Amino acid sequence: MSSILKKFIDKCLSVSRLGEGWCNQAIQGIIEAGRTISYVETIAPSKSDTLHLAIKNCDKKAFMYEFEQNVRFALTNLKLKRVKIAFDTTEDLTWIKQGFSLRPSVYEHQLLSWQYLNVSIVEPYFIPLMSIPYSLIDNIDSLVIDLLNYVKKLPIIVDLFLFDRGFYHAHLIDYMNNKKGGNPFPYLILVPEREAQKNYIQRTRDANQMFAYYKHIFDYSKDKSTWKPSTNIMARIVDEKTAWCYATNKKPSLSLCREYSKRWCIETGFRVHDEARIKSKSRNSMIRFFYHLLGMLMIILWRLQNTVKMIVFKRYLKWLEYQFYSFQIKEVYPPPPL
Repeated sequence: MSSILKKFIDKCLSVSRLGEGWCNQAIQGIIEAGRTISYVETIAPSKSDTLHLAIKNCDKKAFMYEFEQNVRFALTNLKLKRVKIAFDTTEDLTWIKQGFSLRPSVYEHQLLSWQYLNVSIVEPYFIPLMSIPYSLIDNIDSLVIDLLNYVKKLPIIVDLFLFDRGFYHAHLIDYMNNKKGGNPFPYLILVPEREAQKNYIQRTRDANQMFAYYKHIFDYSKDKSTWKPSTNIMARIVDEKTAWCYATNKKPSLSLCREYSKRWCIETGFRVHDEARIKSKSRNSMIRFFYHLLGMLMIILWRLQNTVKMIVFKRYLKWLEYQFYSFQIKEVYPPPPL
């Protein structure tokens, strides 16, 4: 697994020219920074400047391409075929006060953050497939469509795409319905509580039903054209005070509504990723994105390791870091147990 990580870093940054010893010490510092949730500049001060210069001179598409190669390798070795996938955003907080690459934090409203749109497998278990930067000037629907087309090319069959209420947009739903292409993306979206949805819930309550579905038609316009995409709205009554609405292009059913709970696996995956959050003092968005992808790659490597032997994520990071120690240190300190 250590060779995969080393190859990824070298393919992205071309740092092998600096020597194997330099590379091993730099990677060991990066992993330790992630494991201890510390700064690369603090853990590896003599390597960080050269490392960050190499990242700045690279391109985010190169990072994404190399990450995709590792995703394909993992999917093949994990023998995953039929899966369920979720989309969500995650953020990296900063004290920087302004910048087009930043967005207001979702949780700490007084701060800004670097945010990333992530697509991941959530069933049978969490596997990150790709993350892309989500800046203030980006359109979320366009980013999701790009990732949908990316997932379509991977060697997996997607039974369901899961979205939270922030993705309930007519443009995105119209694209996933794919009426002209005839090959829709099967989706399940939690619907925000608006006037139309309140009406569907009330109609379901009035009929003394716990579940009902309705055809909902949008009034949608773009580029001086208007059309009316549609979706199925499923109203699920939980109790006298609680009810949920979901949008889907699959056959509506109560069991389909229950599938939405699997989307929470991506939130759990983000919490695992936070245990390997590689921090940096740099304000450069490329450096932040590279470290974000590295953290996601470590989760993929951990999943591959668990096919051999189950191990908690923090312990795996400690073992992975040990692989890049010099021979002199290895002679003094025994390897951490797996």
